[in-house]
Amino acid sequence: MTAESDVDQVVRNEFFPDKQRGVIVEVGAARPDYLSVSASFRSAGWKVIAVEPNPEFCAAHRAVGNEVLQYAASNVDKDDEDFFVVDSHGAPYYDGPVSYESFSSLGINGKYAELRETNHVKTSVRTIKVKVRKLDSILEHHEPKLRHIDIVAVDVEGWELNVMRGFNLSRYQPKVVILENLFDSQDYVEYMKEQGYSLWSKLPPNDIYVRDQSYILSAWQTLKRKLKLAG
Repeated sequence: MTAESDVDQVVRNEFFPDKQRGVIVEVGAARPDYLSVSASFRSAGWKVIAVEPNPEFCAAHRAVGNEVLQYAASNVDKDDEDFFVVDSHGAPYYDGPVSYESFSSLGINGKYAELRETNHVKTSVRTIKVKVRKLDSILEHHEPKLRHIDIVAVDVEGWELNVMRGFNLSRYQPKVVILENLFDSQDYVEYMKEQGYSLWSKLPPNDIYVRDQSYILSAWQTLKRKLKLAG
């Protein structure tokens, strides 16, 4: 159930230590039990809104009783779009094997294409048709009464900013946004800054962003802890 660099535990301990129930949206939910940011929150009683286009991952969620919304999230609403399913055939990664977690996306391009070509893992690719929706459209259709989100986590192999451009941060005001940023692109930091979010920490391959007010509060709490220890 462990997420990469324990990002789920870090976020929960720092920003939600006493919150028994909250709402987390995970875009690119993948498997329910491996490299999942939302799994530990689900176990703790949180509401998890999982968005995932890969039908095999969706079937895995439904097999254990999890609700999953079968879409590829982006900044447009389209049907029958190509989605590239890349199978790494059980290559070892982070204390376990990966199947479709690496590279599968609406398009393998840029540094992800270079990485796939130069790595030593044999992969195969097939193309499926998926529904593409803005995250706003998904939430308005499936969660029309939802007014607030605590955490948004996005892992879509290089398309994270497309997802964010299709999501109204001002409307839902998540306290924390977790974005996979494998190649440490400054574009992510600049975009989130424009939306009123500061980079709180990097836990590779993820960036953790918080609303500016939350950032100030977290910094003050950290300072108080340090002063207490020093005293």
